[in-house]
Order: sequence, then structure tokens, then C-alpha cells
Amino acid sequence: MTDHGVHEATPTNPEALKGQGPARRGRGRTRDSATTAAILDAAMDLLVEEDLRKFTIERLASRAGVSKATIYRWWPSRGAVALDAFLNAVDPHVPFPETTDFLTALRFQASALVRVFRETPAGHVVRALLAEAQSDPDLADAFRTRWVEARRDSGRAVFRRAQESGQIRSDLDLETAIDLVYGPIYYRLLATHQPLTDKFVDDVTAYALRGLAP
Repeated sequence: MTDHGVHEATPTNPEALKGQGPARRGRGRTRDSATTAAILDAAMDLLVEEDLRKFTIERLASRAGVSKATIYRWWPSRGAVALDAFLNAVDPHVPFPETTDFLTALRFQASALVRVFRETPAGHVVRALLAEAQSDPDLADAFRTRWVEARRDSGRAVFRRAQESGQIRSDLDLETAIDLVYGPIYYRLLATHQPLTDKFVDDVTAYALRGLAP
């Protein structure tokens, strides 16, 4: 849902998620951007096609047309390259918009996140990453730092501006407030008991705002 002239550009097909993010620096050597893009696109393809437990560096190297040594030069594990593939694909599509209206910003970003999870391979991939992270402490830490905390940092800034402008209560615990909005999205994503719909996002943000408002 979009308000006040804010336009959404969230992709609605798997191909739209390819090659969107910037190449990241590797472990000691500058990455070739074309090779990095090929590896990350191939990784997303494999993650969509099969369970992360079947995702191997050997299969990735074959699909991307590179050597295993090239992949290991830039990523320490299959979980690390899988996470980079996910972030590279999804990060550009879930920003907060440039608007001072709190509800507009919240609906826009939450709607973008839900559509990416619902209409692209990202929903499948994030479920696989979270499952793998239960037995891979390094992946769990990287996922929290690079995905969860990065998103929450952006959210905190939006919530603080809303507090300063009087749109939400000044005495709120921001961590709980953010969980109130985004917790239901991840619950539906993981439990799959109900669909992630646009109406669901509208309802969650509207209900949350009632509790957050001054």
C-alpha cells in the first residue's frame, strides 16, 4: 500500500531479484564484480531449486562456472555465500521511503518486505537460512548482524523520528515496538498457517499504531 505519492518498486518475479545488490569485499582480495554476480545469482538459483542442506560449494562452482577455490577465497562456508546471495537479492527492495509520515513509511516498508517474501524466492530462502542457522552458530550470528540488526537500525531511525515529531509515544520501548510490527510477519512466514497478504500488512500496521499513538 502506498500513501502520499510514495511509489513502490518491489519485484514480483524471481528474475527481478538477480544482480540487484553491490558486490561485497572478500577476505583479502577485491572481488571481480562479474564473477561475484555470477556466483550470487547461481547461489540463489540453487537455493530456490533445493534445500539448503543440499547446497554445496561443488554444485555452486559448477553452476557459476568458477572453481571452488574462487568461492572459498571470498566466502568461508556455504552458509556465508548463501546469506550473501540472499542479501544481494533482497536488500535493494526493502528500504524505508523518504517520507516524514510514520504510518506511510511503516506500511510501505512492511508491504515491500511481505511482497518480496510472498512473490519471489526470498521467502523460501529466508526460511532455509533460519533453519540452517539453528545448527550453524556462525551463520546465525551473521544473519542477526547483517539482516536482522541492519533492518532494525533503519527501523529505529524511523521510530525515533516519529517520537520526536509526536506521531508516536515518547515513552515507548523501541525494541518492543519494532517487534510488534515485524514479529507477526515472520510468524506467518515461518508457520505458514495464514497467507502474507497486503490486507494483513494494513491490519498489523493499523493495530500497532493504535497502541503506539500518543
